[in-house]
Amino acid sequence: MIVLKDMQKLNATQITALIGKIRAIVYTRVSSDIQIDNYSLESQIDICVKDAKDKFDISEDEIIVLREEAESGDNPNRPMLNYILFLLQKGLGTKVIFLHPDRLSRHLHLQQQITHQIWELGCDLHFVEFDLQKGNAESMLNYNIQGSIAQYNKAKILANTKRGRRTMVFNNKIPGMNRIYGYTYDKDLNTLVENEYEKERYLTMVNMILEGSTGSEVAAYLAKKKYPAPKGDKWYQATISRILRNESYMGTYYYGKTEVVRINGKKKQVPKPRDQWQKITIPAYVDEVTFGRLQKCLDGNIKNGGRPSEDYLLKGIARCGRCGAAASSGITTRTQNGLLKYYSCTRKTKKSYSVETGESNKLCLGENWRVDMVDSLIWSEVVKLIDNPKTLIDKMLERISDVSKVRDMERNRDEIIKLIKEKESSKARYIDLYADGIIKSKDELSIKLEPVENEIDELNKELGAINDNLKISQSDDDNIQVAVSMLNKYRKIVKDSLSIEDKRRIMKLFIEKVILNDNKRLEIVYKFSTFKEIESINSSSNSINHQVHGR
Repeated sequence: MIVLKDMQKLNATQITALIGKIRAIVYTRVSSDIQIDNYSLESQIDICVKDAKDKFDISEDEIIVLREEAESGDNPNRPMLNYILFLLQKGLGTKVIFLHPDRLSRHLHLQQQITHQIWELGCDLHFVEFDLQKGNAESMLNYNIQGSIAQYNKAKILANTKRGRRTMVFNNKIPGMNRIYGYTYDKDLNTLVENEYEKERYLTMVNMILEGSTGSEVAAYLAKKKYPAPKGDKWYQATISRILRNESYMGTYYYGKTEVVRINGKKKQVPKPRDQWQKITIPAYVDEVTFGRLQKCLDGNIKNGGRPSEDYLLKGIARCGRCGAAASSGITTRTQNGLLKYYSCTRKTKKSYSVETGESNKLCLGENWRVDMVDSLIWSEVVKLIDNPKTLIDKMLERISDVSKVRDMERNRDEIIKLIKEKESSKARYIDLYADGIIKSKDELSIKLEPVENEIDELNKELGAINDNLKISQSDDDNIQVAVSMLNKYRKIVKDSLSIEDKRRIMKLFIEKVILNDNKRLEIVYKFSTFKEIESINSSSNSINHQVHGR
């Protein structure tokens, strides 16, 4: 019997070797570390495996067990639940076994969605403690009724939980939270109490900033002293700033800073007015005057630092060729001829210091690029593109004239639209979980939402590229002439003196991104190419200088 836990996965070789050998997948889930009766993971496994043997003559060698720990039944993005569908698609197993429907989900809509996904794959769904018969109308009715009851019970529990939280806040208690550096959450008292070691380090941060140190210097100092960082083994400049900006250290913790509201039919997390925040008294480490002085020092550090400027052409579309992160104009150098600006990978400036060694950890070592030279070269390419519109359109038509390619694009479009809807549904469910109190903090919600939102952004970009190509493939000669006329209009415009904003607006009509590589080569990725064809510009012949270390 194979048991996978903590998001463990099988590799491709293992999956191939198990095809035809695995008959059933057993899924077990707990929503917290404390479980009783038949809902502990171990008891779920024992009962489900025994049922597989007794009712279906399935041996342990023919079973894969997936353990899902500390996951809510309302969460649509449970890793192991998604992995069930992946394994079934790969041909591993024809039956999925749960102890009870509430281990699948306590939300009726999600329960129905997953059930039908398993059935659509031609596989069976079996519950040890519930008799589900796919073709039996009465059985299906009972299945839906128990799902509704589970959802109702969950809602009642959450309502009682919210009421209890309001009572706790009224009594100056904190109903659970992410920890704040410098304090320890006392579970017996339900409040924050002083952590003397971290308090001392917090006051060290305050004093260093007030004496003129930067956040980066404070992070380096703490790392060299081998003081444990709040998360992981690195002190980040941003961590110092986040801690010192937190007004809780003046002795007041604010509960209920945000709320979930429905806007245009969708739930969205929004900040609440400050006068609606609920105050909870905690130990104070600094007074209001000191905190105010501290904020001024931090603001001064920012003003003297290398914040990205706005006057550069590739804002929002420049990418580091080494790591793929965004590049911005935040590095400058003073020369006899004036101030020079450089494109630099944003991951280079994310300063961190190892607690183990105290040394700075640069996340990216990509080179820096002269902004004036890069912008001049890219803009000249845009002008060339606009000056020859017919060649551009012919090239686009040539790539997508094949009927089979058009059909492939249509299939890809439909699949992407389906995926976007699924991701949007997952995003809405996370917000629901936050509203219901299952996700307990804004930080935790942000961690959950970020990867989903990134996936949605990437899917929308891909969908936009496909739609553009499909429009071109359906264009007749008249439409092509219209497109040529439009580009001719831009030809006249680009000859005028344009602001940087106007240039960016025109450029973004054609260019998806510009990749800055270490080997003196720029790559332009045009928006109109479904296949992401890359036009390379060898910059060595154009004498583009670049700076390796920035300052």
